[in-house]
Amino acid sequence: MDAPDGRLDILNDINLELNRGETMAIVGASGSGKTTLLGLLAGLDRSTRGDVWLAGEHLNRLDENARARLRRQQVGFVFQSFHLLPSLTALENVMLGLEIAGLDRPRERAREALDQVGLTARVKHLPRQLSGGEQQRVAIARAFAIDPAILFADEPTGNLDRNTGESVARLLFDLNHRHRTALVLVSHDLQLARRCQHVGELEDGRLTISAGDEDAQRPRLIQPS
Repeated sequence: MDAPDGRLDILNDINLELNRGETMAIVGASGSGKTTLLGLLAGLDRSTRGDVWLAGEHLNRLDENARARLRRQQVGFVFQSFHLLPSLTALENVMLGLEIAGLDRPRERAREALDQVGLTARVKHLPRQLSGGEQQRVAIARAFAIDPAILFADEPTGNLDRNTGESVARLLFDLNHRHRTALVLVSHDLQLARRCQHVGELEDGRLTISAGDEDAQRPRLIQPS
């Protein structure tokens, strides 16, 4: 990118591939480019050079509308700040993503997704009536409801206390295993990151990939409490 003092290279010589069902964590110091890399992989930003493929589509060759359409149909997002619409119930927040994606039976699919995250009794609650952990579960239900090919999670437990964060993390990996969705996780939590199959550390614009903790990768199909 162009900066006041000249060209600034944020990411360099990065080459990675992630298949459906696989998990990867991206770690690194603040300002190392984690969010930039996530934006490039999701088609939210465009690279100045190189090639990015997402769900079989060459992102560099798609215009903004085509990239947005691809995200609606193939990509799920979970953010640190939940990003729920405050005037919509849990059910309506999940339904909205399904309706935008143009999928049929949005109400039925949304209920099924909320059942999977243990919020059957909370479908009519507004976000302000839910705890932080419950709001993040709604966000996870919304992300998985479209059955995405890939899910991007940016600090998904960052706003939660330790116990709630662990519960949400188990749920995230559980659903990833069930749906065989590729998962790209950005986190400062190294313990959480090592639960992924691959851990990519960003430093000086370069990504070094290593294997995660094999024991942590074993699926633990735990129903949310």
